[in-house]
Amino acid sequence: MRCIILSALAVSGTVFGADRLSTSEKGSLLIFSDIAGNLDGPVVPLGGSGGYMVISNDYPADVRLQSYVVNNLACEAYDMAFSLTANQTAVFYGDDLSAPFGDCDSLSVYVWAVNSDNAQIRWNHLSGYSENGNATAAAALVGDTGDTVGVAGTINMDGVEYASAYAGMTVNFQADFGGMAIELLDKDFADKTADPATTKIVAEIWNMDEVKFSGTSRCVTCFESADLSSWSDSAVNFFRGAVLGSDFGKARLFSEANGSCGDTSAEHAFHVQSAQVPEDMGIVGTGSSSATLTYNLESEPDEAGKVHKSFGLLRK
Repeated sequence: MRCIILSALAVSGTVFGADRLSTSEKGSLLIFSDIAGNLDGPVVPLGGSGGYMVISNDYPADVRLQSYVVNNLACEAYDMAFSLTANQTAVFYGDDLSAPFGDCDSLSVYVWAVNSDNAQIRWNHLSGYSENGNATAAAALVGDTGDTVGVAGTINMDGVEYASAYAGMTVNFQADFGGMAIELLDKDFADKTADPATTKIVAEIWNMDEVKFSGTSRCVTCFESADLSSWSDSAVNFFRGAVLGSDFGKARLFSEANGSCGDTSAEHAFHVQSAQVPEDMGIVGTGSSSATLTYNLESEPDEAGKVHKSFGLLRK
């Protein structure tokens, strides 16, 4: 299921304003969500059926970038390191990005600026977009351009080191129509044996008569895209008009730890997108909290079966 990025990101917290993730500002970390993979190759001009991501360095000096490409359906990732020269723009195509996975329909790419030791640095001059719209940017909030941020190998989107995620979001929807894609933002790229993030997404829903309904929820591991009509069972899925009692409604989403979603279920920051149509469901974020990315400071050594591409160190 293809998705249109709206960049609402969530869990709990209390940081506000410019310290939150943004699709309208530059940053030191970019998130490209739900890029299409395994289609028929590059589409020129951009805007056809193929997936792609475009990234640029809006600064008069070169910058090294570390990134991880995530197979959203299998919760697998590989690292890709590359550089951008002063004021350079580069494009990557979904069919190339998905090649190491062999079969992948949905990709996300996390990209951040690093120094020669591969430690994350402040470089609030990165921007980009994919077939789904602008990338989500996290600005570094400490130091000057080129300074390291926090502990090398750990990126905290907490409103202190990097811009934070939202604490929740409001979704305006039409009953029985459209869908949502949800991506959990906590990623442990350093430990390939770590369990992927899992949570329960809970929806509190109001109909057009201001009547509140509870009980609608969905377990999510890593990433999931689903029609609104498939949430919960029919008796408590208040995204459905038959039980909502009106044609339109409003939902407030939040994450909670719940054993019904597995032993590793916990609260996690999450990214919500409108799936398919309508492209804009009126998804807006509220409040702030944190998400953490961890990664190895050195790329893996070359081994048999690893894949290399001309645009970077593309390793599974």
